[in-house]
Amino acid sequence: MKKYIVLLLFLLSGCSSPQLGTIQVNNINAYVELAVTPEQREQGLMYRQQLEKDQGLLMVFEKPQQVSLWMLNTLIPLDVGYFNKQGELLATTQMLPDGGKQLYHSPPETFYVLEMNRDWFNRYGLKPGAQLTLPESFKRH
Repeated sequence: MKKYIVLLLFLLSGCSSPQLGTIQVNNINAYVELAVTPEQREQGLMYRQQLEKDQGLLMVFEKPQQVSLWMLNTLIPLDVGYFNKQGELLATTQMLPDGGKQLYHSPPETFYVLEMNRDWFNRYGLKPGAQLTLPESFKRH
C-alpha cells in the first residue's frame, strides 16, 4: 500500500521519470537513461554510487554543437563518447572524479553524448567511426 501512495504522489507531482532503453554502438548493447532537457543533462550521473557493466546515460542536444562537461558531484570514473547527428562516434575521453575542476570539450558537431563506466569503449574496441543505433522511442526527441 505504501509504495502505491508514493507512486500516486509522484504522478500527481507532475514529475516524469527518465526514459530508459537499450541502444547499440556497433551492435554492442548499452542500457541507458535518456537525458534530453537541460535539467536532465545538467544532472547527468551526479551522486551515482555505481553503474552496472553496460549501463549509462545518453544526452541528446537540440542541435550539433561543442559540449563542455565536468565531473562536479560525479563519484565514478566515466568514459564519454561524442557522436554526431548521424550517430557516428567522433571521439572518446575518460573523465575522473575531481570535484568539477576540469572541463572536457567535445568536437563542435556533437549531437549525442554517451557516458558509460570507465574503459567501456576500449573493452568493446569502439573507435571513432563506430555507429550509434537508437530505438524508435528515442528518435522522437
